[in-house]
Amino acid sequence: MLVFLISCTIGLLIGGGAAVLFTDLTWGQLLDKFAQIDFVNLLILIAEAILSTIVAVVLSIVVHEGGHLIFSLLTGYRFVSFRVFNLTLIKTNGRYRLKRFALGGTGGQCLMRPPLRAVTYIDTRWYNAGGVLMNLLTACIAFVLYYYTPTDGSRFDETLGLFCLIMFIINIIIVLTNGIPLRMGGIGNDGYNFLHLERRPADKQLLYRLLEANALVQSGTQPKDLPTKWFPQPSTVAPTDWSDGLQANWQMIAVAHFESQHDWDVAYQLLSDAMAHRQQLLGLFEKELTTEMVFVCLATGRIDEARTYWTGDLITYIRQYAKTQSSKQRILSASTLLLEDDPAGARQLLANLRERKDDYLLQGEAAMDLELMEWLLMQSNEVSMSD
Repeated sequence: MLVFLISCTIGLLIGGGAAVLFTDLTWGQLLDKFAQIDFVNLLILIAEAILSTIVAVVLSIVVHEGGHLIFSLLTGYRFVSFRVFNLTLIKTNGRYRLKRFALGGTGGQCLMRPPLRAVTYIDTRWYNAGGVLMNLLTACIAFVLYYYTPTDGSRFDETLGLFCLIMFIINIIIVLTNGIPLRMGGIGNDGYNFLHLERRPADKQLLYRLLEANALVQSGTQPKDLPTKWFPQPSTVAPTDWSDGLQANWQMIAVAHFESQHDWDVAYQLLSDAMAHRQQLLGLFEKELTTEMVFVCLATGRIDEARTYWTGDLITYIRQYAKTQSSKQRILSASTLLLEDDPAGARQLLANLRERKDDYLLQGEAAMDLELMEWLLMQSNEVSMSD
């Protein structure tokens, strides 16, 4: 009910604000018009504003991610996945499939695989600019349609005019929030990446590896089989800047790589460093790294330490994404086995993941998670037998 009321308020404010901004109406005249509307017509107006806002938001996200897709294809990138909310289109074995995948804090994402050439010769500017350019074009088209829609026409004309106006405003908001160079929580928006990636070879190299690693894992490569040269020992490289979104994101892949290889000492070292800098981490990275810290602690017998991280908020987060991320099933299996002492429940989670493994987006991650769940159950059984 609260969400409905908030949606009503947002829809009315956007529609009313647009009318005042782009017509001769004042707020007083607009309120007088509202006062003259009977209850049924008011409900219709509210429904139209809410529906127009919802449709406009979804279409604007599709337009934005579609812009990234089109401009990256034109500059040599290859398609990996296209996501709007939790629906993701992927291409596997020459066929397109729809899968579910959710990522907190994002409404959509277009992931591409970089061209097969040296990083120096890979252009990132059009990839980053594509979304903003398409939103800008859409905003212009929406405004022209609004401008030429009859104001004294049919009900359809009025609804179309309202939708075009809302579409214009939402796309302009996306243009401004993505086009004006900003860095929030260590992550640069499209405008920031457009300006800085070509000037920062190290960041460009890191982005290349992130895109390439994602493409490989999504197609079935386990993290342990990613190129070893990408993952030097932590003691041989500069300390991680956990406030930098690119570096934090890459370290999440590094943790998965070392976990998949059962190199628990390095995985624990990386995660301990992350936990020591939790205040610098973006919320999403902090939760993801904490879930992996729980697993590594459980896998290495640090049960008491695992309990310190196993909070109500973290459990809620894990359960929220358990249906779309196989790694969350692995964490739940480990906690069920070693924190709740329920081997049967852990085996059931393993069986469920085996049955549904093809439904997950990141096939390499799902294979890794199955192997680690089986290994942990086997280790636990061996300990029980020795006791």
